[in-house]
Amino acid sequence: MKKISSKANTNEIAEVCVGIIELSKKHSIVEDPYYSMTLDRLTSQTEDLIGKINSGTLTNELRECDELRDTDVKAIFYEVEAKCMRRADADQEKATEVLAILDRYGMKIVGSSYTNESTQVRAMLSDLKAPALADAIASIPDLSHLIGNLEASQAAFDIASSKSIEGKLERENTKPASVVAKELKETFNDEICTYLGAMALANPAKYKTLTGLMHVLIEESNKKVRDRLNAQKKKKAETVELN
Repeated sequence: MKKISSKANTNEIAEVCVGIIELSKKHSIVEDPYYSMTLDRLTSQTEDLIGKINSGTLTNELRECDELRDTDVKAIFYEVEAKCMRRADADQEKATEVLAILDRYGMKIVGSSYTNESTQVRAMLSDLKAPALADAIASIPDLSHLIGNLEASQAAFDIASSKSIEGKLERENTKPASVVAKELKETFNDEICTYLGAMALANPAKYKTLTGLMHVLIEESNKKVRDRLNAQKKKKAETVELN
């Protein structure tokens, strides 16, 4: 029976182990305490690894939320500045009032640290929503909508930031994904694979179907690993030729 490739990366190990677990559910082996216990451990390790992989997604989500927030900040500045550049009239004067508020912060806030930008954006939103400024805000078409967009993107950023902090604390207090992936691969290769291979010979009626399906699954996974490595080698060789 095939073992998981020694060159499989963290994501590839997680993917194939999810497949192994699903196969084990569809073709369950009853009354085998050792296999059940080891499969339970494999399942727990897989869930742990997927959680750690997903924590990286939280970082990307936070960055995407910040980029959307930056876009909303810039849109407000551009909209107000455009109205200030027209001929002097009552609406232009009102736009100047709004710009005076924005200038307290400056568009430079989009380049601040996450924490500092959040503080500045919240303060700016509070100033823009002051009752005394309501008439000036209303005189600029779409500005209320743009302010609403920024409120929404700041709220989304706050949620993503909270998730990111929780994920960071969890990562600091637990094993890194690379270690969990290594242990997960060892659980399958050294224990489950060896055990099922032997039992498929000793009791084919009970074990051979599941063992055969796992063999195919792992072979497909290992092929993906080989394809990835070959693609990397090809890209490296092309880069060397160009230089």
